[in-house]
Amino acid sequence: MNDGVHFQSRLPLAWQTDSSQSPFEAARFLDVLGAIEHLGDDVPDPRDAKLDLQLVWLARLLTPALPPSVEVRIGIEHAVWFQQQALPVGTCGWVGFSPSATLPFLLTLPAQVIACDAANGGHRVAARWVIDDLGLREAFERMVFRHHREQIRRKREASL
Repeated sequence: MNDGVHFQSRLPLAWQTDSSQSPFEAARFLDVLGAIEHLGDDVPDPRDAKLDLQLVWLARLLTPALPPSVEVRIGIEHAVWFQQQALPVGTCGWVGFSPSATLPFLLTLPAQVIACDAANGGHRVAARWVIDDLGLREAFERMVFRHHREQIRRKREASL
């Protein structure tokens, strides 16, 4: 499964049978996360810094415990990860993951399992995203592109 634009990371992730997030909430989280991560070395306005801190605290309240971290490959169209339990191909559900240590919030995105193979004492699960909401799809794609570019930048710096 080659999405072209993707990133690999170790993230808190779990397959879920339901989601309590609306597409709007998930999209706004991704937009806010992008704004916070984009700051980089810039010093934020004190008012923005105060709001950022409140968002971090709120994220921790809303997600008091994250699932275990696993190696995952997240692309524009697919996600691939390892887990102990097998998932039947064709199963629809949600991939719950926390894309940022900065804002520890469990984002849940709709997906369908397209492959599940036994591997290394567990299962390699591949799921395709089933994101129908245009705003959420665009926010998700921006997040994937941002992480993809950051991974390329880090690889270049490491090779210097």
